[in-house]
Amino acid sequence: MAGSLPVISQIASLAGTAVSAYGTYRGGQEQKGAYEYYARVAQAESVVARQKATREEEISRLKVRRLMGTQRAMFAAAGVDIGEGTPLSIMVDTAREGEKEAQYIKWGGATEEARWLNEARLRKMYGRIVGRAGRTKALSQFATGLGKLSTEWYKPKTTTKPTSPTFGGWD
Repeated sequence: MAGSLPVISQIASLAGTAVSAYGTYRGGQEQKGAYEYYARVAQAESVVARQKATREEEISRLKVRRLMGTQRAMFAAAGVDIGEGTPLSIMVDTAREGEKEAQYIKWGGATEEARWLNEARLRKMYGRIVGRAGRTKALSQFATGLGKLSTEWYKPKTTTKPTSPTFGGWD
């Protein structure tokens, strides 16, 4: 039984090394999964940002058309010709400012969409990094554990012969 104790100890050491390395690997994979999840969330947010901006742009253009309709109706009710002079200038300015607002909304949506897409790319990159780091660290732990195990297993057995102080050794 005493002879099998070192073997059992070595097997336990190997098992511990394997479990530790696997835990490190799984931890890296779990982190990678979390980053991939957040990347998918960011991609979904980019779609929402685009859709929201598109809708806000449509609403802005609709408001400008309604405002211009109201302006035409008010000028017509006052008996003013809208084809020239100040009424025409007012309506052109309204259309121009309305278009600027719509373009600003569209630009804001594109900017928000790009921000979310960049976030998604960044999260994916982080996921790849932690996935690789987990594998590398796990392999390193396993190799280090095997190195320690082999050092213990193949430790040179030193036997010392008693030496005699007067003759230099036992012949």
